Amino acid sequence: MAEVSLVLIDRLLAISRALAGHIDPGTAFRATAIEIGTLIPHDHIDLAVLSHDGRMHACYEAGFHTSWSELAQHPVEGSPIRFVLWGKTPYLLSDNALVDDRFHFAGAFDEPIFAAKLRSRIIVPLRARGSVIGALNISRHEIGCYTLADVAVAQQCADLIAPYIFALIQTEEARRAMLAESEARNRVELLRVGASQLTEGMERERRRMAMDLHDQTLADLARIARQLSALRGQGVARAAQLADLEQEVAGCLTELRHIVDAMRPSVLELFGLRDAVEAHLNRSVSKAKPPIAVRIADTSDGGADSLPEPVRTALYRIVQEAINNAVRHAAPHRIDVLLASTASVLRVIVTDDGQGCGAVDPAAYGGIGHMHTRAALIGARLRIGQAGRKNGGTRVVVEIDRQPSRELAAAAVPGEFAVSEAM
Repeated sequence: MAEVSLVLIDRLLAISRALAGHIDPGTAFRATAIEIGTLIPHDHIDLAVLSHDGRMHACYEAGFHTSWSELAQHPVEGSPIRFVLWGKTPYLLSDNALVDDRFHFAGAFDEPIFAAKLRSRIIVPLRARGSVIGALNISRHEIGCYTLADVAVAQQCADLIAPYIFALIQTEEARRAMLAESEARNRVELLRVGASQLTEGMERERRRMAMDLHDQTLADLARIARQLSALRGQGVARAAQLADLEQEVAGCLTELRHIVDAMRPSVLELFGLRDAVEAHLNRSVSKAKPPIAVRIADTSDGGADSLPEPVRTALYRIVQEAINNAVRHAAPHRIDVLLASTASVLRVIVTDDGQGCGAVDPAAYGGIGHMHTRAALIGARLRIGQAGRKNGGTRVVVEIDRQPSRELAAAAVPGEFAVSEAM
């Protein structure tokens, strides 16, 4: 008996040494599986580790893998070993798990037991800080391989590895929480800076619109008013004079329509993203010298028009800026716009064959910075890079999930003024 105890102690020390130095729970467990096998021979061994709320569990397998470890987590209520995980039984010992009703019930995730022919089974709890945190599961293909003495040894192995595995899991969760918090802070800072830049750009746009109205439209209307006053004083107006006035009024109306369209994209509201982009594309290249060929293709089956209005508006502004940058700065011969979607993602791609944009800084001021800010505000993914053409060119790709969160949709557009800055 003393000799047996010494062998057990030696093997437990070997398990302890196998744990040392590992920082990943799965790697640490696999390192101990061989040593556990010298005490309890097995064909399959795994750890089921509970989530912090006890409702789910993850599986770490050694040797061959089953579908238990293919999913990140499983509901405990569907686990064949749920009574051990819930602490309702101190262990499970089975001579043939294929026909053992304790492992099979309505909704049980028991397929691996049959697929891997796991007949003889030992399941003992992992405990840390006085609570069950998971279970150690040991199996063989043959029937009737294990006894209560093996259960006792398995429990000693579980008691040895449980605190170490628990510490590794806690460390990993703390690391993930720290990374998530850091990423959240970075996103908040990006949105804060971007929203500030966007607001500044919108203020500049408002001032520009006010100057346009004052210097152009209001001046034209004042001149028309003076001409009408002069005609009234004369008591008669010739047809040519009325024609001139009519032409000037039409010019004022055209100018006002341009300003209003810039403030609120009515085509987008009335006809959808595809028509709004096409209208802006044609308008942007209408006076280009030399001429710029354009093409727009829509394979999304109207996917954009199912998005909330603020999200559609932000998408339109991003595409609008991409087109403006190509026309103003890239000297392209051609601009292509593609709208495409899957069941979950909408994608808009603007490609030109111009001079290219070089390296792009997402934190830059001006139009590109505003594009990144608008994308961040609606949870979209924006990429700006080379088009892959021999002679250069730029490709702008914006992707967004077709069911964005309400919070992102509500924050998508802090104002409805267009901001079309230079690169």
